[in-house]
Amino acid sequence: MYTRSLGLGAVLLSVLSSAQNMLDKPPLTDDLVYLHQGLIDNLPINTYTMDQWIEGWIPQDCKSMTEDAGLNTADIQTYNVHFNDCNDDWIICWHTGSAITLQNFVDTFARLPVSTRGYVRHIISLPDNDSALGTGGYNSEGNIAMMGNIAVDNPAAFIHESGHSLDHLNGYMPDQELSNSQNWLDNYNQDTNVPNNYAQTNQQENVAENTIVDTFNLVVPGGFGMVQPNWGAIFHQYATIDTKQREGGNLLVPGGTCSHRLENSEAIQLGGSSRIKARLLREKPNVELSKDVRVIPRKKFHTRDLCTLSKRQFGAGKH
Repeated sequence: MYTRSLGLGAVLLSVLSSAQNMLDKPPLTDDLVYLHQGLIDNLPINTYTMDQWIEGWIPQDCKSMTEDAGLNTADIQTYNVHFNDCNDDWIICWHTGSAITLQNFVDTFARLPVSTRGYVRHIISLPDNDSALGTGGYNSEGNIAMMGNIAVDNPAAFIHESGHSLDHLNGYMPDQELSNSQNWLDNYNQDTNVPNNYAQTNQQENVAENTIVDTFNLVVPGGFGMVQPNWGAIFHQYATIDTKQREGGNLLVPGGTCSHRLENSEAIQLGGSSRIKARLLREKPNVELSKDVRVIPRKKFHTRDLCTLSKRQFGAGKH
């Protein structure tokens, strides 16, 4: 997961309850803070407009994630976000007690390339002070939850969590998860290091951290080698991400328009009298996708279930 403490953000160092999947290669650096400003400077905010859902409706997945955090769904506001690079809206959820403003939350998500965004179903911002989950972020079946101030001006947090979607939902490989493939293991074995401490957690987190590295390498002039003289120590890992994202249609490259999307979760009514519910039923939000996009099949995975959280300064949280 991701947590924030000081500076641009903070990594939420997630450690598997069982240490058997910990990787034995040393980290190249403690964290990836040194990549954050380059990502901010070279991932522009894609233009968007928003409109709010009528009170009394919430996406099913936002409802479930809010309740999982022990929070009240009545405090959730839901918005359609209309990006200029896609005819289909993204539906986002924001808790009124969030540490991040609604605009900053959406602005940070809007920095993701549209092909990366296509592997995100909903994003939800939740406060960490009352949350049972603490400060951090996680990915549940393509839904990205950010707790506390983890996502403030921190596109790396969204890139990391999107990396889980690209891995688990077969964006990187059409027939299996990249992190569980022999191809990934063979390239991992050619390197001497992993990107940072957090990447040592397991291969799923290593893929997600290398997704940040490769995104930096793709969008920042001069690439990763400009800021990391020992780039060769992890080259085969982030180069594998680069090959797979390119084979998938330049999934980490800005520009273009949307071609694929995760299906939105169903719009669910919250409580109220039968009279109110009858009125709301006539105003049910439309969550259907257009025929302009390929629908990515839903697949069960929850990165939150794999780890426990501990705060550690990092500069940009992570799962």
